[in-house]
Amino acid sequence: MEFSTTPAQTHRQRIDHGLWTIEYAVLSGSIGAESTCESVTFGFHGFARPLEDLLPVAKRWGSTDCFIGVHLLHHGKSQPRSNSIPWDHPISPSELNDLLEAIAQREAPQAHERKLFGYSIGGRIALALVHLHPQKWSRTVLMAPDGLKKSPFYNLTVHTRLGRWAWFFIDRNADFIRRFTAKLHAIGLLSKHLYAFSEFHTKSHEMRMMVWNGWRAHRWCWPTHRALNQAFLESSRIDLIFGDRDKIIPASNAKRLKRLAKNQPHIHFHSIPSGHGMLRPEVLDDAFQRIFPL
Repeated sequence: MEFSTTPAQTHRQRIDHGLWTIEYAVLSGSIGAESTCESVTFGFHGFARPLEDLLPVAKRWGSTDCFIGVHLLHHGKSQPRSNSIPWDHPISPSELNDLLEAIAQREAPQAHERKLFGYSIGGRIALALVHLHPQKWSRTVLMAPDGLKKSPFYNLTVHTRLGRWAWFFIDRNADFIRRFTAKLHAIGLLSKHLYAFSEFHTKSHEMRMMVWNGWRAHRWCWPTHRALNQAFLESSRIDLIFGDRDKIIPASNAKRLKRLAKNQPHIHFHSIPSGHGMLRPEVLDDAFQRIFPL
């Protein structure tokens, strides 16, 4: 499914593995049997965004890497392979890991090193992969990573029958709900941030179903703080970058994890002058100068 388009759309490809079809694109680096890439980096985008958002990241990434942008489930053509599989069926981190390895073997079979980049919800997916195999990833960069604080609304919606009923009630009565939230915002009972969040996620039936299926499909990719901290003991360098003006995923979300990981010198937390929209050249230049110093 596509909600945002880009004039720089790449040559997307698909791979079938297990229950899933995953869409991806090689955004930089040589590929094939003659590939000279030393490493494969997998990049994950934000919610309701195309994988081409990662092109500026790939441009700034290591020149010896093959950078592959991966569409999360229910983005682009990433979806269950069969209509017999429930559309909101969850993918496990181990299934996703197997899919990524199949992509790496297809595109850069000579590269034995693996790295991760994740932005927003893509950061949560990357954290789940680090938790699964902490020794596998030689470098991980996360920008405004989701998954460090679970809102009660998300927990209710994704994990309970009441939440299912509530979300489909919202879908059936979306016009009324949107008028109601607009009035709450107008009289000051709903913040600008929460109103914008509500408008974005309920603006059409297609978007509401993407929210439902996308949230549900990735519900197993959410490791706990303690589990992450334990995995970090075995991991290589990890950089977590937050915007000092980010209202969606503020730096405060990382306070607990930062406290747990304070004695692990290979785990780095950064604050940069930015809101949530981080995949812009000027923001990336600032961030990459910090984490990849000359």
